[in-house]
Amino acid sequence: MNDDEYLKALYAVFVRAMADSEKARREGLLALEESIDDDKVPNRDIFEYGMRFVVDGTDPSDIDKILSNIVKQEKDERRLLLKTIQKEAVLSIQKGDNPRITFLLMNSYTDIPLNDPMFKKMLEDD
Repeated sequence: MNDDEYLKALYAVFVRAMADSEKARREGLLALEESIDDDKVPNRDIFEYGMRFVVDGTDPSDIDKILSNIVKQEKDERRLLLKTIQKEAVLSIQKGDNPRITFLLMNSYTDIPLNDPMFKKMLEDD
């Protein structure tokens, strides 16, 4: 995964997680079911797989264990980081965290400053 692919994937994770976080707080976790990409669930895409568990009401500790086990299998450093961020986003959304907290949690895994143009707009929209 090159730099551009990594940043694009990272940005997509942030955008999706923040949108889902906001929707969950306004409409409830069940409202997220329509946004789950069921084609990605069987492939154990961390975010989609995790959100399926969230919508189904699975205990957070079970979700954490399952997703952590999958994340540990990743050998590529950037993909490992992306999967870790996705897992943390899923757990944050399930807890009902404010989207800003979800954003800051995800960002804490990166070295990208909050005033980076990629993320600055996300914080302003909050």
